[in-house]
Amino acid sequence: MRWFWLWCFSYCAAVSGAEPPQRIASYSPGATQTLLDLGSSAQIVATTRWCPLPKAHPAVRTCDAFNPDLETLLQAKPDLVILPRLANPLWAERCTRAGLKIIILQTEGPDSVTRDLELLGEATHQQVAAKALRAQLDRPPVSGPRTLLIVWDGMMAGPDAYTTLALQQAGFKSPLQAGTWVKLDWELLVQANPDAILWIDSKPENTPISPSQSRQKELSEVIVVKELKSVKTSQIYATTSGSHWLPGTGLILASEKLAELGKSLK
Repeated sequence: MRWFWLWCFSYCAAVSGAEPPQRIASYSPGATQTLLDLGSSAQIVATTRWCPLPKAHPAVRTCDAFNPDLETLLQAKPDLVILPRLANPLWAERCTRAGLKIIILQTEGPDSVTRDLELLGEATHQQVAAKALRAQLDRPPVSGPRTLLIVWDGMMAGPDAYTTLALQQAGFKSPLQAGTWVKLDWELLVQANPDAILWIDSKPENTPISPSQSRQKELSEVIVVKELKSVKTSQIYATTSGSHWLPGTGLILASEKLAELGKSLK
């Protein structure tokens, strides 16, 4: 309970101040993309090394969510610190005790990207830009849906993952029954029997979705998987994560890619 009230105090201080933050430190690549799309690039002073900043951006890449260091963070002199949804509560408390205003991103779910957008729009006083981006994220779902299984870093995206937002807009849904991210398992894959499979490789580049011969070959050699309709009809695709697949406003472009994929499926 003590931690809850501490967080509430920090959150309220961050979003209700008379002046928008001028020096933002982001420990979330997805939040960094959202800040860029909100028009707050100039206010970003520190990020992770995975954040999608332009190469010439002056922000230091010293924020490490896995091994955070308070002294390093304080050197950037932030007036707002954005922490990922899985942030260590002890680290968040240390930031608060050091006098830093913090925001912790929303618990993952199909609407977590839109909730994060609203949160960051209020914190940066960019509500108008946030409303415009929200309109793009809230486009009506395409009729369907067909099933598309997203596989990323050995995990399968379930119906409770943030990727559901982009899937719905393109007329897809996860073939899994529940969960956010589920460990890749051949038997579960067979049970899911998706219409298509999309493999995401973790790379900084944003690339189109295209047929993957290497993944097709890999799956065709797995006895329990090779008879799946998606494998037999070569509906195996790949792309890179870039900034479009992060849990932020990059999903607007990811949904557009998925819509193009939907048009090409057999």
